[in-house]
Amino acid sequence: NGPSMSIPWMPKEVSHRLFERPHETINVKTTYLLSTAAVAGFLAREDGKRPAWFNRARLMPVSALTPDLQEHLANCCHVICMKVRQEVTNEHGLRGPLNGRPSTQWQAGLLCARVIWRALFSAAAAKAPASKRAVPGVFMAACEGLKQASQKLLTKVWREVQVQFTSKENKYRNMKSRPAWSVLEAHQFEVFGKDRGFGICDPAVVAPSSAGTKPASNLQDYLEEVLALRFAVDWMAMSMEDAQEFLDQATKRAYKRPVLKPKAAPDPVSQTLAALKEKTVDSFSLMWTDDAELRGVASLAIRLMDGLEGPSALPFAATFVGQMLLAMWKGVAPLLAHHAATGIARIAESHAAMGRLPAPQLPEPDASTSRTAVFDRVAASYDRPSKDCEELVNALPRGVLGSIIKAQATFRGYVFRARYFTKARAVAAYCKAVAWPELHPQLEGETVELASEKDKKKKSKSKMDKSGMASSKADATNLNQTISDFQPRVSKYLGGEGNTAKPSVSSPTNSPMHKMGSTMGSTKGSQMAGADVRNRAWPLPTADHRACADLFALYMFNLYRRKELTNMWSTLCKSYERGMDSYAELLHRNPALKPMLESIAAQLKRGSVVGYDKAFIAKHKKEPTEQQGRVKPVDADIFKSKTGKQVGTMGSTGQATELPKDKAAAASPGATATMAMSMKSMSLTVGEKPEDSEVQVTGEYLTNYLKEMDGDDSQFKDINAAVVPLSTGSSPPRLQPAESILKTEELNDKTEEARPGSTSTPAKSRPKLDTTFCLTRCKPIWLPIKAHRFAAYRAKVLQLLPQRVLQQYIDFEKQGQYSACIKLLESATPGSLNVLSPASMVSGKPLLVETVLQLIVGYSGLCLKNQQGAIAVKLITQVLDNMSLSLRDLHPGHRTVLEAYLFDTALSVCYYMPNDVTLADRSQSFFQQASERYLRLGHINRYCKCCLRAAAVLHLQGSKSEAEYYTQQALNKLSDAPVSSLLAICYHN
Repeated sequence: NGPSMSIPWMPKEVSHRLFERPHETINVKTTYLLSTAAVAGFLAREDGKRPAWFNRARLMPVSALTPDLQEHLANCCHVICMKVRQEVTNEHGLRGPLNGRPSTQWQAGLLCARVIWRALFSAAAAKAPASKRAVPGVFMAACEGLKQASQKLLTKVWREVQVQFTSKENKYRNMKSRPAWSVLEAHQFEVFGKDRGFGICDPAVVAPSSAGTKPASNLQDYLEEVLALRFAVDWMAMSMEDAQEFLDQATKRAYKRPVLKPKAAPDPVSQTLAALKEKTVDSFSLMWTDDAELRGVASLAIRLMDGLEGPSALPFAATFVGQMLLAMWKGVAPLLAHHAATGIARIAESHAAMGRLPAPQLPEPDASTSRTAVFDRVAASYDRPSKDCEELVNALPRGVLGSIIKAQATFRGYVFRARYFTKARAVAAYCKAVAWPELHPQLEGETVELASEKDKKKKSKSKMDKSGMASSKADATNLNQTISDFQPRVSKYLGGEGNTAKPSVSSPTNSPMHKMGSTMGSTKGSQMAGADVRNRAWPLPTADHRACADLFALYMFNLYRRKELTNMWSTLCKSYERGMDSYAELLHRNPALKPMLESIAAQLKRGSVVGYDKAFIAKHKKEPTEQQGRVKPVDADIFKSKTGKQVGTMGSTGQATELPKDKAAAASPGATATMAMSMKSMSLTVGEKPEDSEVQVTGEYLTNYLKEMDGDDSQFKDINAAVVPLSTGSSPPRLQPAESILKTEELNDKTEEARPGSTSTPAKSRPKLDTTFCLTRCKPIWLPIKAHRFAAYRAKVLQLLPQRVLQQYIDFEKQGQYSACIKLLESATPGSLNVLSPASMVSGKPLLVETVLQLIVGYSGLCLKNQQGAIAVKLITQVLDNMSLSLRDLHPGHRTVLEAYLFDTALSVCYYMPNDVTLADRSQSFFQQASERYLRLGHINRYCKCCLRAAAVLHLQGSKSEAEYYTQQALNKLSDAPVSSLLAICYHN
């Protein structure tokens, strides 16, 4: 099919004889015609919708057939189309036991295509004056050519999909683009016509017989083309496997070797099918299948082809093949359209914008057996390499690239051998067995002597030489003489004399000389036994010898494996040592990585104790309690503090026991371990003494908290010292200090001019950037406090409200009446959650109380953001006034955390509301209450931030000496801490 194509599995001598010997040209012509017919059937499968292709193939036109042949051909094509369509649209998994039948629609379509294609090829090749022995070989050659062409076209079409339906090359292209049919036709002609040499005309020169109903193509058409090519590749690959199986069986029959027979089936139906299969095993044209309908369709196609006679039978047969394969593709069309629509449903506009559409996928059983599972990666490999790849290749040393190329070439050679060796061996054995292709043309009247017959003659000749008798029947006239003269020969390895003593058949057996010669011969043999032993050949290898050889080979292989394992272990040890040295140097240069390393070490240590699946995979399972009659596991209290047993765990304080036992679900072991480790790490902080055991949260209270918070225990830990985030893509660009100050002044001037009622003033001159000007604008950096999990808490509160109250709550939120929202919490499902009226609050719900308090903190932030400072002051003041009663059910450690958080929030409200005299007077009290609790908890970074906030508030109030004192307190706490943004802000303020 063209000089550029090679068949990798065909032996060199076979291919040389096929293409160089004139008497084998007819086989090549037959392969070319039938392959062209298969290509025409594939390209013309959508002739009614797109420009017609069949008239542009170099085949005999259908109109040249007689009317009765056209009618028979149309009826046969209709039967083929309906049978294939039935197979690809039925649910084969619902039929019960498969019994060798295909289990999916894709496999059923492939089976139909394989049976029909093999039957059509064999019937059409019979119309050529070629030998029947050549049909399996040229059939495999045709399949290989079609498979290679389909693979190449698949790569080109998929790359064209990425160009036509994405913005990869044109920003105006997307999934709804409508490229012309000529784009696809150009790729088809380039592969099938120019590159592979099939007999099709150039679509740019020869006009189609019909333009089709669709003026342009779309994404559905291209994906159907991709799936059709994937179907063709699988079809041809499996057809070659079927032909290879036939070659193996034919070779064994030619040499009369025993053929492996399947086990007898238990049911009569399977036994009947097996008998029918045994009868058709010698026929290459009729491929066996358990589907009787499919066998009937193949027989119908063969009988129709048998009706073609005359010198033009082969060209007409090629036209028949093209039309019947076209009918087969018409039957497969619904399957291709379904998978294409499924593939489009998986594509989003973002894929088109990125320039990479996902490939259409097949169902799981078909995707695992497909020969084109990674065709999209193969197509992507033809793109230009990335910039990083080019830089890496250019940076390689001189000898490395050559070594990589050599290793790739060696591996490609191995893959080539592993992929095609079995086919090459089967084809070579078959060609030798049937004596095809012939080196010289066969003369008239000459018969070909097959290799199997030569082997039989060799065996009979060798048998006659060894026994001294022919294999034919003995002559009755001298039978007694033959028996009396026969001398048995015993092998010298079994104690005989071997070939050393030759019997004298010329002398009569009853003569004295014969008896004397025999006696002397045996005596002579016994005398020369010592010399024979020395000159005797080595014994033939037996099973014991082979076992010893295998044992020695296994011993040598184990020695090699031991050496390789030693080298691997040595390499790993060196790698670990270099890695540890690198990490030590990295930690020495950047001490900020030490907390992260300690966290990882704690996780690994926890995993070694409780199991890595429990430590790293949160499995929310309800643990059985002792009250249910089950034994408590040994490691259940492995992370409980020892001091808790002496002072009393949280279960004995009275707060946690008030929770209903039927509603308190246990958290996962991983979450409990995480919280316990965090409490353990929280006990010792920088420059602080260990905190009291009363603020340690353990036991059932901790379990319920972690379950309620989804394992989030950040409130019980100190914050990170990196209080200022790194710059991101949305951060303003860096400016020089002078430019930044001037830019801020310009923005302030523009803001004042834009205010209503402001009078227009002449343009101000550029200020002089001196010390006085800068000092008037110096102010401390403010570190705001953020609401903790506000969205999650709000959603949880909304779920607790009845439906009739929920709409009122949302309306009050939109109007900014947050006090009314808190008032509506009296109607919550668990009971009253109005923390501003703690006398009527429900008891035993400490976690719900925290949820409402966190919600109020978030509402305060929204009020400050919306210029509703008075409402924020009212909310936070009411919360602080009623805090002692609202938090009565909380664990002491939990209550300490929340009290510090609320006092810190009140201090932040003081900063944003400096004109509120009442709140300003209480600011120092807020700071003292919050800082005292932070120190008790050991949260040094939170304490320092609180000091900076208090200093900022005092700076606004004009108390700069007190502000400096509080800032100095934060600096003292951070004296031994590593460099961080919190320390930088302390120095700045």
